[in-house]
Parts: sequence; structure tokens; C-alpha cells
Amino acid sequence: MASKSTYSDATCELLGAYPAFVDPLNHLPLRLSADGAFWEEPSSRAIYLVQSGITDLRHPRMPREEPQVSRFDRPLPAVAEAHLNWTFHAFGGDETELRSHVIDKLDLKPDSVVLDNGCGTGATTRLLQDRLPQGVLCNGDISMDLLRYAADRIAAKSDGATCRMVWCGANALHLPFADNSFDAVVCLGGFNQFGDAPRAVAEMTRVTRSGGRVVIADEGLAPWLRHTLTGKMVLNDNPLMAHEPPLAHLPEVALEVRLEWLLGHAFYCLDYRVGDAPPAIDVDLHHVGLRGGSMRSRYEAAIFTRTAEDVV
Repeated sequence: MASKSTYSDATCELLGAYPAFVDPLNHLPLRLSADGAFWEEPSSRAIYLVQSGITDLRHPRMPREEPQVSRFDRPLPAVAEAHLNWTFHAFGGDETELRSHVIDKLDLKPDSVVLDNGCGTGATTRLLQDRLPQGVLCNGDISMDLLRYAADRIAAKSDGATCRMVWCGANALHLPFADNSFDAVVCLGGFNQFGDAPRAVAEMTRVTRSGGRVVIADEGLAPWLRHTLTGKMVLNDNPLMAHEPPLAHLPEVALEVRLEWLLGHAFYCLDYRVGDAPPAIDVDLHHVGLRGGSMRSRYEAAIFTRTAEDVV
């Protein structure tokens, strides 16, 4: 798909139906142009271009790419892969085993529809593709350079693969997908740099169907190691290691929450299933004893007392 300048008729039919792209700002449906060159939001006339099979659906709009002084001594994909290789060597882990372990938590079926959120160079994407022979895999990242690299690399090694692949530029804080689009969403790496953890979690939850799983895994040294000499050196070397799992930002409909540390306890993995409603708690069940009351009546009494004290 990524090797074509515009979408084929078959691909247009697929993308026009599923998964549903929406405007990342107002969540209204997009319409694919007849030639597959762009998506349009009819009411605002916003246009999202398709280049080499990748739709740029990033919001806010990125400035026009112009030649700039490079921040690195190599292209961005090479920098990203070099960092990954160094990390797995330094912390004593096998990259394929770790990624496969994280993917296992998604509870995938062969025909699942999955979002690889922040797919980067496509290291997780390649493994997901093998798990979804009849499925759809949507790969999004805020870096178009990394997306193009990942799409080209996977296309070159995907002879015989039957998983349907969709690529798009996407900001994890403004995902360009309709509610309940995916059976599972995985974000393996990059979450700590999204800039707004509560919103990022909310967006991944929004696009996941009830019963689906969300998995978030990224750098973060285990709390019990941070005070050690080694821990202090790790935190000094990479400030991202100071990030903690976004437990406090999970939605109230999060069920079956699991948390573990991987890769020398320097990489957290948090996952949950999206439920239809918060856990059922009977807040009106009366206590047995002299005090009596229920959780609701005791709470209301406590609020009344605090309010009265503030007035006085």
C-alpha cells in the first residue's frame, strides 16, 4: 500500500468502510476523493493529503516541512533504531521476546482490528501483522519520516501477508478514528512523550470497543530501584526513566487492570480491558451496627459537615 502514489480502487473501498477515519479535530466523518489523493471533511472543507499511501491526519497541523539543520548525525529512523538496540543491550532483554510478550496481552484473534499507536519504525507492527492473517492493522505515528520508513520496510518483507494494513500520520492526543473502532490498541514506546497522559489514555479508550484491551508500555524505572546507585545513574542518563505508569489516568470503565515491569525493571507495561460501565458497587447497602447508614448516606453526611464548617 505504501509503495503507491494513490490508493487502488480496492484500497479505497476498504478505507472508505473500515476503520473509519474522522477529522481529528471535530470527529466528523471524512470522505475519500475519487482519485484517492486526499480525504475531506465536507462541512469544514478540511483536506488531509495522501502521499505514498499514507494519509497525514495529524492535528494540530504540522508546519510545512522545510530543510533544517539536523539534530542528529543520522536520519531519524537510524537514530531510533540505534537507541532501541542500545537499550536492549544495556538492560539485558530480547527485543522480540519483550514485544511478543506485550502483544500477548491484547488477546488478539486472527481477524481482530488493531491500532498500533505510535508505531515508530514498525518494530511492533511487523509482529502484529503475523498475528492478524484475516485482520486489519492501522499504524499511526506523529513522525511522517518514521511512518514512511516503517511502511516501506514492512512492504518489502510482506510477501504473502494477508493482514490488511492502513498507515496514517496521527497525533496520539487527537486520534483520527471514530469511537469504538478497534478490538485492541497497543502503544509500545513513545507514550511518555505524548505530553498529556490523561488525554492520551482517554483517546485510546475512546477508539476501543467494549471488551477490547488497551496496552501501554514504555520506559519507567521501577519505584523500588530509584534510590539505588544504579537507579540514580539510570535516571540521570535518561530522564524518561522517571516516568510512572499512568494508573491514575485510567478511565472508570477500566477492568482487569494489570501492571508489570520488564527489561530489567526499567520498562513498565500497563493494560486494561474497556468495560461498558464502572464496577458495580452497592453504595446504598446499609451497614450492620450502631452507626448504620450506607456508603452514600455517610458520604453525604461528611460533605454536609465539611460545608457547615466552612460556613462557620
